[in-house]
Amino acid sequence: MQIGPQQFDRLLQQDEPAFVEKIRAALRLQHPDFRQSDDMMRDSIRAGIKRARAHQLHSDELLMDYVLVMFASAPNLDQHPRIANMLASPGLSPAARWERIFETDFDDAWDEVADIDFYNGDYWIDPDQLAARAAEPDKDDTEVSDDDWAELVVALKQAQGPGPYPAATPAELDQAKQDLVVALDRRQARTPQDWEKEARAVAEDLRKAASSGKP
Repeated sequence: MQIGPQQFDRLLQQDEPAFVEKIRAALRLQHPDFRQSDDMMRDSIRAGIKRARAHQLHSDELLMDYVLVMFASAPNLDQHPRIANMLASPGLSPAARWERIFETDFDDAWDEVADIDFYNGDYWIDPDQLAARAAEPDKDDTEVSDDDWAELVVALKQAQGPGPYPAATPAELDQAKQDLVVALDRRQARTPQDWEKEARAVAEDLRKAASSGKP
């Protein structure tokens, strides 16, 4: 039996739990300082895969590209107007649209994506759940403060181990705020071309491993 090009391009995702796990392992290697627990990361990866498919990105490589870039930039990257318009452009194939957003004339758009004011953590959630939440009339739109973010970072760090989970101390909150500043500075120092290059390298490694039969 011969495997067609499209089947080969979608070989890894035929076992979606294993596919998600491969991406999670790659993310841990690429970003060891992520505060998400493994289960939270898997949920975020599945949400990213669903977002990528909504943009007609279906191959193993493009799905991994999208998720890895999402983690490197912002989960709501596809909500930036210029990026959203390009991903929906009818004049190009989905793969060509994805390639196009990493050209240098999109650098200003990616600078805006990297800005903390653009970042929206709600987009780590499954798109269907997010749409349902947006439809709720009593949705809380209270602005998230620096202290709220710090408490979230501490809570995620605690979730990596067994409970009980005590309230965050002032020292832990101060450290979490420092960690957030460092992470944001590091993210803004890297270009979209860096994100895309790293994503492609990881995707290619995983694809080679799958074709050779290695775990």
